[in-house]
Formats: sequence, structure tokens, C-alpha cells
Amino acid sequence: MTRFPCRPGTVGARLAGRHAGPAGRLATTTLAAALLTSVVLGPTPAWSQSIPDAAVSAEMREDWGAAAEIYRRALEADPERVDLWRRLSDVLARDGQPVSAAEALDQAVAVEPDEPDMRLAASAAWAQADRPAAALEHCLAAADLAPEDVAILRTCARQANWAGDTAAVAEISGRVHAITGDAADLKAYARALGGMGELDESVALYRDYLAAHPDDPEALLDYATVETWRGNYAVAAEALNQYHDVHGEDDDWAARRARLLAWAHRPTEARELNDELLAANPNDYEHLYTRMLILRGEPRHSEAIAALEPLKRLRPESKDTRDAIRSTHAFLRSNVGIEAGFRDDADDISLRRLAIKGRWSLTPETYLYGRAEHRDIRAKAGSPFVGVEGDTSVDIEQAWVGARHRFSPLLEIGADAGVASIDGGGGDVGLYGLYADLRPLDNLWVDLSATRRVWDISPKSASLGLAMRDHRARIHWQPTLRHFVNAEVAHGRLNDGNRRNELFVNPYRAMLRTERLNLDLGVSAHWQDYDRDLDNGYYDPSNYRRFALTVVGYWKFSDDDGLNVTVSPGWHTDDSLSDYEFGTDVSVELINGIYRDWYSRLSASYSDRSQTTGRYDAYSINWELVRRF
Repeated sequence: MTRFPCRPGTVGARLAGRHAGPAGRLATTTLAAALLTSVVLGPTPAWSQSIPDAAVSAEMREDWGAAAEIYRRALEADPERVDLWRRLSDVLARDGQPVSAAEALDQAVAVEPDEPDMRLAASAAWAQADRPAAALEHCLAAADLAPEDVAILRTCARQANWAGDTAAVAEISGRVHAITGDAADLKAYARALGGMGELDESVALYRDYLAAHPDDPEALLDYATVETWRGNYAVAAEALNQYHDVHGEDDDWAARRARLLAWAHRPTEARELNDELLAANPNDYEHLYTRMLILRGEPRHSEAIAALEPLKRLRPESKDTRDAIRSTHAFLRSNVGIEAGFRDDADDISLRRLAIKGRWSLTPETYLYGRAEHRDIRAKAGSPFVGVEGDTSVDIEQAWVGARHRFSPLLEIGADAGVASIDGGGGDVGLYGLYADLRPLDNLWVDLSATRRVWDISPKSASLGLAMRDHRARIHWQPTLRHFVNAEVAHGRLNDGNRRNELFVNPYRAMLRTERLNLDLGVSAHWQDYDRDLDNGYYDPSNYRRFALTVVGYWKFSDDDGLNVTVSPGWHTDDSLSDYEFGTDVSVELINGIYRDWYSRLSASYSDRSQTTGRYDAYSINWELVRRF
């Protein structure tokens, strides 16, 4: 059974994003030999002129060089002799000169450019010479001369598949299906569209086909593959389950199932299937590609990088291989970057910040990092949030350096330390951070942190030298392939004696996965509570609660670029409010260069709340630019 590629290029990439045309292409020799036998070596037409006897004798002796020389001399005298060009091509091919044989047929085509059979003969000859682009060019010309000839179109589809021209495969397959209307041609068209990255159209055609042929094994496998490329893992799993129920656990099912699980962040289960396949076929590109995905997802960074080597060896020019290289290395590379941001709210407090940062990767598992930042926080004159010395603006200079190391797929640990210098009487504040990244299960991530940072909510809080010691756990759980839960629990202590407890829970469901758009819907609950209500320039509510809907959409321009939009309407209250009030959060984020050397992110957000003092709202704009090395 012919396999799909690892992942299509974006039509955008995708396929990505998410590479190239279908794998398992037709062998050059088989295709070319069949065409040459039927077209080039056919009987000489009755209308042709006589063949030189000396050339015929040379052919009978299998003296191909002598025969070729006789034909060349004859053609010098009469270059319009198509039959001699064909005989010359034949003897050159038998003499082991496939390129010269194909060039001879090009001369015949120049004499009779409007003959489909001549074009097919030239296509077969160039295929024999291992020149897929030239072979496809002649075949497409033959198809244009005989647009209703399904046999020619199917030959061109095979040539295009071999040449890696996925767009041509899809276009030709569509023409064949339009002519025949056959179910088999519908399936071929769906497959061709998937291979070129037209994922939504491919899925629609597969669904039409499977409605009439629900147990077709090839269609079920290929449909599952295309849904995997769209990130629609739950639907892909359903198709593979249907295949399993009807056809059992064969190698084709195991390979597609392993690939699906690898993309869906289930590396342990994927490894069990893929290791057995690799043991039987250790040089199979598709199984090796799946192994690389598994190692990357576990994560085993050094092993994943090493797993790229056989891919480079087997298919060095493949887009699948190139994309695997850049996506595996992207987040492990050293880099430098800048950040800038602005925030303003209804209390007339604004924040401007500018930072430079960097990462130095010592090994795939170990890196150093650092950050230096200037922050300028302001309030209007007469505001209760001005600094303790009456300053309307307080500057903060802060910097820290740190290191992180992944000890195993289960554990990464990091630490950083630094200092902040605060104007307006704030003095110097020591900074630190301790981090642990845990992955106890394939579908469970836990990030633990203990940090001390400046609590610069307003000029007043900053000028008081306030700092927050925050202890936080972030949890991401994927109980199924379409259900997710994000949660945070935190306890913080301020150096003014106040304490804060916080809990956030956000379960959501993947509602839509298409070639271009991901859409998630969920709910969220947020609780925050401070021990005391102090007049120290920050909001310290007792028993703050918010319950909201969450809508998250991601529009994929390509594997590298996209637009993320989050809308969260909900109701909130605290100890100062008599009832729940409505408010909405909105954020928009433009991301460019996810895997490229240059990466940038531009975001804007807005939030509004009803408080006892009236309407409170805030907006912020942030920009980040990173250069990877």
C-alpha cells in the first residue's frame, strides 16, 4: 500500500505546516519500461520510409553503436524522419545511453509536436533516464493534446507523483474523476489533495467516499492520516479504530496509529508500536520519522537530534526532512532578543518596559540565560498611587542570569538570581527563581516555580520596595485527544506582610481542527484572596471570584505564522461588590517565524471590570523579537 508523506507542507505548510508529495513513489524503471515497450518499440508505421539495411543488420548483431551511427548519418540528410529518430532512440537505449535516447525522441517531438503518442514516448524515455521533470512535461503535453484520454491522464498522475509535483497530481486526479465519476477515482483525488496539503478539500472527499465505502481499508488509513495532519487527532483515532474493528492490527494500522500518537503527545504508546515496526524494517523512512517525533515528544533532545541523521541520509532533499530538522532544532538554539511593552489602566497607571535577553545553549539539555530590563511605572499627580515621596514616575532597573538542565524526560530543573534597583526610595531588591518541569505521564505536564520579583503594580508599590515571593504550580492535562485542562495554584507572600492565595482552572474542548483554523471552547474559574486589604498601591481583594466562557481561535497562515485570538466573557465579584458583575477579556497575538531564524510576537489585550468605584479597564501592547543562531 502506498504511504502518505510524513506530513504535508502548509498550504500554508501544511502540513506546515503541517510536507511534500506522497512517499512510496512508482519506481522509475517500471514506469519507463512499460511506456517504452508500448510506445517506443511498437511496429514501424506502414507509411514510414525504408530503414537502412545496414542499420537493421547492425541491430540484428546487437552492434548498437554501429546502428546508431548509421541512423545519425541518415538523419543528417533527412532530419524530418520521425521513424529514424525513434529507431535511434531505441538503439541508444539498448546501448545504455538513456539520456541520449531521450534527446533523440525530443528531436522527434520537434518534428511532430502535436502527436500524443510521440509525447508519451519522450516521457517514457526521460523516465528511463531518471529525469522525472522532463518526463512529466512531455506527459502533460500529451494530456493537453488528448484531454479526455483517461489512460494518458493516469500515466501523468504517476509521473507527477514520481516527480514530487503534488499540485499536478491533484489537478490530474481531479480531471480523471470529473471524466469517470468512479469511486476509485474519487478516492485517488482525495488522496492527491491530501498529499499537496489541500487538507479540508481532501477530508470532504474522503467523507463522501467513506459514506458509500465505510470499510475500505486504504481510504480509512489515508483519511486518518489527513485528519492527523489537520491536528484533528480524535477523529483520526476514530477512523483507525474503525479500521482496527474490521481489518485488525496489521503493519499499516500500526504505522498510522504510531504516527498519530507521536503527533498527539502520546510518545510511550507510540513507541510500543513503532519499535516493533522498526525492528522489522530498520531503514524505513516513515518508521524512522515517527521515532524522531517520539524522541522529540518525550522529550529526549539529544536523541531526537541524532534521529535526524538517517532521515538526512535516506531523503536529504525531502521537505519532510528539512522541516523535521528546523522544527527539532528551533527551540534548542541559542538566541538573543528584545522585548518592549506598554500598559495603561483606568486608575491612570501606566507601565513602559524595554528588555534585552539571551540564551546560550551548551548542549541540547543544558542552557544558560539572562535578562536585563528597564521598567518605568507612572501615575498622575494627585493619584493615590504616586510614590511614597510624591514621585509620579518610578524607574526600575533589573537583571538576572540563570541556568536550566534536563536530567531526564521526566525532570528539568533551573534556577536564576539577580537584583533590581528601584528609584523613589525603593532601594535594591534581590531576585531569584527556582523551577522544575515535571512530566509524570505522557498526558500530564507540571511546572513548579518559586520566584521573588519586584511587585511594581504602581509607583507607590514600587517605591515601597515591595517584592512578591510566589510559589506556583502550573498543570496541563490531556485526558483525551480532544479534551484538555489547564490549572494553576499559587501561594504568594509580600514583604509588607500580606499573603495571597490563587486558583485558576480552565477545562476546554477542541471543537474544530481544519487546515487553517483551530477553535477551542471552554470555561474558566478564577479565585484570588489576600489576607489583608492594605493601602500599598496594589489591588488586594478578599475572595475575588470570576467565572467565564473561553473561546480560543488560532488562524494558521503557515507552519511558521499565525494569529491567536482569545475572548473570555464572564462574571466576577469580590468582597466590595454586592453581586456579580459582567466583564470581558480579549487578546490578539500575531506570531511570525515559529521555526525560522527570526521570531517575533506582537500582542494586544484588553480587560474590563466593574468595581465599586466604577468601571475599571486596562489594555496592554507587547512586542518581542528574537534572533536564533
